[in-house]
Amino acid sequence: MKRLIPLFSVFLIACNAYAQEPFFSQFYNAPLSVNPAFTGTAYGYIRTTLNYKDYFNDFEKIRTVALAADLSLLENDRNPDYAGVGIYFQNDQAGQALTNTKVMASFSYHNAYGRDRNEFLAFGMQAGIDNTNLDFAGLTTQSQWVIGQGFDMDLPNGEIIQGERATVINFNAGLMWYKFLRNGTSFIVGVSSFHLAQPKRDFVGEENKLFRKYVAHGSSRIPVNQRMNFAPSLLYFYQNGNHTISPGAAIEFVLQKDSYFSFGGWVRNFNAIIGTVQLEYNNFTVGASYDLLLSSISDASRNGGLEISLNYLVKRTYKKRARIRSNTRPRL
Repeated sequence: MKRLIPLFSVFLIACNAYAQEPFFSQFYNAPLSVNPAFTGTAYGYIRTTLNYKDYFNDFEKIRTVALAADLSLLENDRNPDYAGVGIYFQNDQAGQALTNTKVMASFSYHNAYGRDRNEFLAFGMQAGIDNTNLDFAGLTTQSQWVIGQGFDMDLPNGEIIQGERATVINFNAGLMWYKFLRNGTSFIVGVSSFHLAQPKRDFVGEENKLFRKYVAHGSSRIPVNQRMNFAPSLLYFYQNGNHTISPGAAIEFVLQKDSYFSFGGWVRNFNAIIGTVQLEYNNFTVGASYDLLLSSISDASRNGGLEISLNYLVKRTYKKRARIRSNTRPRL
């Protein structure tokens, strides 16, 4: 019987985690989850990304997995404008009963301007499906408790409603400005909005609105010397009265051409500290981070969760001008 309380608590935490929208601590390695305008910004390459996050490492099945692929289009020697297309897949599992899967097609257009055509204004959109599934058959309840033995998972859990599913159409949009200076410094500022139509999901006869989420982000990459860069960034989002702000920075060391090692730290709402390390070698990037929670939930979750990201760039064949510009792609 004593196990019923922690099991119920885990379920509530899982539902609360989903209600506040899944997030990646390494948001800079999940650009399509931050702003659709990032689509195609790995100019001259096909970019593939994989992100995996455990939210609380002592609680089962509270995690997010995302896969994405995008590329640039319409490049030519005379006009630095270009477009981008991509696809984004995300699966969230919150506890034993709640899962969400979304598949989004992504598009962007990047317009160059300024005297040197080194400033860009980009617009992006995403459209796709959002599926939420409630499966009560997997829950452990008091009906499965056997005196002197414990929980018998072969017994029915007594839940009358075994499952509910809701699928809605979803739309996201974003704007972004970025600029490259001759000394290698870059700046990025953007805003985006998710769930533009605020679709309603019907569960157990009740409608649940998917509230609109607003995102703002900014970042820079500043050369300190020939062997070191400083990269500050900030992410903020608001949804249905919930605010999240995550400022931080990383120090990047140049190992050789197109290869870097970096480490850094971020804070989230001043109740979590995030430590990160990352290695970029040619076209492959692997990053790891850990969330050290400072809130009361940290005791039950051993302080936080691990996150891993993988990024691989598949080089495409272009003319000389495109090859030069691929070295100055915007990096969140």
